[in-house]
Order: sequence, then structure tokens, then C-alpha cells
Amino acid sequence: MTVHTKIKASTKEPSPYNFILPTLILVGFFTLYPFFYAIYTSLSKYVVYEPHTIGLFIGLKNYEEVVNSTYFTEALINTLLFTVVSVLVIVGTALALALVLNQNLKGMSIVRVVMLIPWAIPPAAAGLIWRFMFQSFGWVNKVLVDLGLWKEPFYFLSAPRSVQILFAVIAQMWQQLPFCILLMLAVLQLVPKDIIDSSELDGATGFARLRHVTLPYLKSAIAVVAAFQAILALTTYDMVYTFAGGTYGLISYYAFAEMFQWGNFGHGAALAVILAIMTLLVILIILRVVPPEKLYRYSFAGE
Repeated sequence: MTVHTKIKASTKEPSPYNFILPTLILVGFFTLYPFFYAIYTSLSKYVVYEPHTIGLFIGLKNYEEVVNSTYFTEALINTLLFTVVSVLVIVGTALALALVLNQNLKGMSIVRVVMLIPWAIPPAAAGLIWRFMFQSFGWVNKVLVDLGLWKEPFYFLSAPRSVQILFAVIAQMWQQLPFCILLMLAVLQLVPKDIIDSSELDGATGFARLRHVTLPYLKSAIAVVAAFQAILALTTYDMVYTFAGGTYGLISYYAFAEMFQWGNFGHGAALAVILAIMTLLVILIILRVVPPEKLYRYSFAGE
């Protein structure tokens, strides 16, 4: 065996898994470990004011207690209501505005830059801004009264909790629209201009071009935006918490309250796992409607 052969044999190429191993370790530590620890906590008794029982395995009792609690049914309905309404409103509004901003009109570049401002504001601050907007002395009442639409201010924040959640959708939409619009605008740029020109020459109306030419390219963006906004709506806490002044009837709030206000980490972990399962179901539904291979093809190939 020659010296060159010996050197070649001793310099074996490293496995590609060696390069991603540090990343996998970090991902496992910061995602998988907390997730499985939450499951373990949800199956154990973990009450702060009962330290002698912490860590005692009790099976599904925490889940049974939170599901049968006085707040769970209302919280589940409010969470689903907030999620469905916010997704429909945000996706529909983002689609309409993306189609408008995609036009080569004067001043559109400035509008695209200005619309990013709400996205840069922290969710907690956005909730406070809209809370003051909806106060009896806020700008919403001021504008409506000055326009003569209402004779006197309306107390939005004293409305029933389910109605307040619908008002919170406006704050959620205001902050999340820029991201959704940008994503749809990016996909709109993939629509071949020659196809649009050909459809115009064939006499296709604007609605026909939108339905048969533009929307097929936007399927991936709509699916991604809907999934992302559904996940945010299911798990939102800070924005709605500050908007509602510290209390509101979503599952995410009661997960926080069970842990840090009432000291029952087992109940809080059970609610967190329930939210995780709901989020997973949303992702599976989206992937069922738009398979992953179509998401990839529409997003990157523009086909």
C-alpha cells in the first residue's frame, strides 16, 4: 500500500449527520424536552401549596378536572370563535389588499413600507393601543359620534366577553395583516404575466382571471397564512390579555391563570397540551386541504 493510499484511507469523509447534530441537540433541548415535560406535568399532581404531593402520578385526572371545570366550555367556544373569525377576516382582508397593492399605481411603494409599522409593534403594546381606542373616550367612539352615526359613546369594553373577543379580532388583524400581505404579494409576483395577458386577449373578465389564473398561484400562500394565523389565534395571550385588561375567556389565559395565579401547574400543563393538540389538528387539516408537495410547488416553482 502506497503512502498516498494510506493517507486517503485515513482521511475518511465525515458523515453529513455530524454537521446537523448540534442543531438537532439544540432543537431537542428547547422543543422536545419542554413538550414531554409538559406532558409529564399534566399527568402528575403539581400544586404549589401542596408541596408534599408534587410529582405524584395521577394519570388523566388533571385533564378530567379542567374539562369539567366551570370555565372550560366557555373558554373552548371563545377560543374557537376567536380563531375562526380572526383567520377568516385576516386571510380575506390580506388577499384583497395584496391584489390592490400588486397594481402598479403611483405611491404603492410608500404604502408597502408604511403598512409594516403595525407588524413592528409588540403584541402587548398593540393590545393596549386598541384598548384605548375602544374606550368610551377613545378614537373609535370619537369618530362615530362626530360622524353622527351614534348619539353617545358606546362602552365596547363593558360588552359580554364573547363580544369583546370579536373586538380583539380587530387588534389581531391590525398587527398581523402586514406579514400576510407581504407573503401573498411575494406569491403574486410569481404569476406569469404572459398568462394574464393571454387571458385578457381571450376576453376573460377580471373575476375570471382572478379565479382561474391568480388564485391557483395563491393556494399555497392562503394555506400558509391560514395555518399560521390559526396557530397564533389559538395560542395568543399577550395581545388579548392587555386588550381585555387582564381577563378574557380563552384557553391560553386559563393555562396561565392555573399555573401562576392559582398555583396548579398540573391543570395549566393539561390545558397547554390540549392547546397543542388543537394546533396539531389545525396543521393536519391545512395539509389535508393543500398537500405538502403542492405547497412546495406553488411556493417555489410558481407552477
